Amino acid sequence: MTRKQKQICMALSLSLFTAYPLVAEAASEDVAGNGQTEGMEEHVLDDVVVTATRNPVKAFKANANINVITRDMIEKRHYTSVQEALKDVPGVSVPIYGNSGETYSANGLMLNGTDHVVVLIDGVRANINGSSGTYGKMPMAELSNMASIERIEVLKSSASTLYGADAAGGVINIITRDPAKEKTRTTLSALRGSFGKEQYNLSHHGSKDGFYWDISLQKKNTDNFKDGWGREIADQLHSTNNTYKIGKRFGDTADVNVVYQTYTSDYLRPTGGWNDLIKDKRWRQYNTGSKSNNKLNINYRQKFGDHAENQLSVFHYQHRQDELAWQRKHTPAAYTAPAIYHYSTIGLSDQFNFRMGEHHQLVAGGEWDRDKTDEYNYAGTIFTGKDITTAALYLHDTFTFGDDWELSYGLRYNHNSRFGNAWLPSITLGHTVKRRLNYFVDYKRFFIAPYMSQLFSPRYGDPDLQASTGTAMEAGVNYRFNPRTVGSMKFFRRWTKDAFGYDPGKIAPLSGQTGAYANYGEENARGFDLQMKTYLGDGWSANAAYTYTYVETVPGRGAAVINERVPRSAWNIGIDYEKGKFNGNLTARASIAKSGSRSGAQARSNTSAGAADYHTFWLFDVGMNYRPIEDVNFFIKCNNLFDRLYTEQSYELDPNRAWYSGPGRRFEVGVEYSF
Repeated sequence: MTRKQKQICMALSLSLFTAYPLVAEAASEDVAGNGQTEGMEEHVLDDVVVTATRNPVKAFKANANINVITRDMIEKRHYTSVQEALKDVPGVSVPIYGNSGETYSANGLMLNGTDHVVVLIDGVRANINGSSGTYGKMPMAELSNMASIERIEVLKSSASTLYGADAAGGVINIITRDPAKEKTRTTLSALRGSFGKEQYNLSHHGSKDGFYWDISLQKKNTDNFKDGWGREIADQLHSTNNTYKIGKRFGDTADVNVVYQTYTSDYLRPTGGWNDLIKDKRWRQYNTGSKSNNKLNINYRQKFGDHAENQLSVFHYQHRQDELAWQRKHTPAAYTAPAIYHYSTIGLSDQFNFRMGEHHQLVAGGEWDRDKTDEYNYAGTIFTGKDITTAALYLHDTFTFGDDWELSYGLRYNHNSRFGNAWLPSITLGHTVKRRLNYFVDYKRFFIAPYMSQLFSPRYGDPDLQASTGTAMEAGVNYRFNPRTVGSMKFFRRWTKDAFGYDPGKIAPLSGQTGAYANYGEENARGFDLQMKTYLGDGWSANAAYTYTYVETVPGRGAAVINERVPRSAWNIGIDYEKGKFNGNLTARASIAKSGSRSGAQARSNTSAGAADYHTFWLFDVGMNYRPIEDVNFFIKCNNLFDRLYTEQSYELDPNRAWYSGPGRRFEVGVEYSF
């Protein structure tokens, strides 16, 4: 895209922001004149969410920076993974590498400029805490059984009191569908796309005599892809992803269910960056490997009258990844190095909800989990038998007074077997005026302990790493211009002491090699986002958002400053149309990151010629659905419509060194059949 085109796009975006209230106000008057306002508010931030306070509340008055990916959005935009869905959420940085989006995705998820994010499935932690390949994160691309997901709630606010000490950036809560409330149904889908992409899904859910079930099976294949310059890059994947849920509901008082998920894959990916093209066979470097992840959850919910409820969950996660690195220098298979990452997590959580009168809600709970290294072998360096245990108790109270004021406050006691105790308070004050205006301010503390791989990895670990502590403050305003249009403005500040990350210049104390984790000093982050959503009438709706994020690091202890890999400025724009049997959507997102404008000192110091061109980009995606009959749907979508060369995350900005380009223009077509 030319500079002029970029300027036009930005001008249109700004015009959209300023015109929304006027257009929507006129639309509102038209609707009012025709008596058609019923049901319009569903388009404008009136979703019920549970993540903000662990109690159901309308998103408009949740007193938090929260976005919702609804079931309707999942179906109409045909997201093939949670990772793909999150890229359209303002303030979320989730790089999708290559055609598969799975081989480098683990440590890229960021909220408000930090990768310390807790991922939940139905309120239960899903992070794989110890894995070297995940760095305490949930590999989002592996959550690809979208047929089982009802909605995704994205809380872009520090939430350590309720969800864990490390929820400094926020929480992503994946809410699955409730088969007990839906009729028995089977759905088959098939998708074919560019670069050898194939995806086949079977889902079946239903209920009978109090029993319910939900089964989702998936098979996915991808092949090498081409970037915006037409260069072929190795990125192959063959995976299966199956989820089984079965449960029993005892009237309206009790519910028990078991969820078992298996993910397996075989993959090939480049080593050290995607400037290593497969056509350059003399110097080609790549990794081959396999993954096998299993998750087991047992959940029990019990209601005690109309005023109390308890939810108990027990879980066991197992992560196994085996990999070989290959380097070809004139002769085949000149070098191989094994890498084995086997980790497991076991834990439980228990949460009580008490409704103490009409204006008083109390949440109390406890959590315990143990992360263990089953086997770790990186190029012959081995460590096993390491484990870290975390236990926590929390109490959170929400009190409504004066009919429209709400005060939330809480305290979490967190004990880490290696780093000791931490007390994490939080307080939020919010005010809602006649469902038209909402504003809030909050103060929260957080605590981030290094994961086992960061401490004990023989290659780059440091057992002397210190835990990070910090403070976060947020403020926000939601304003409903009319029943069809809502806007919001949210601000945040975050101060982190003893922040840690990978330092490429540090000598690893366990191996003597260059490159290791280190505490690099203080990290200060600030930013804001502006959002607008409107229903324009006659099947048209639109949304636009601008996000600004600035992360400043203050070096300490002689460590290098780490590039936080998040753009200063980002745009998200979407237009949707639905009429009869047809619906379509156009989404655009932009990363504005000229040389010297990406967060982090390394990025600011790198002024390589042309670097900005690959980090400053607009990407356009378009999709369409046609449903000739109720049970059949045909769809087509095109990602990166203008075949843009770009990189969402790179250690170096210099395109002549290691960097990770995104795929070029790619198409997907498919069909769904339900019965």
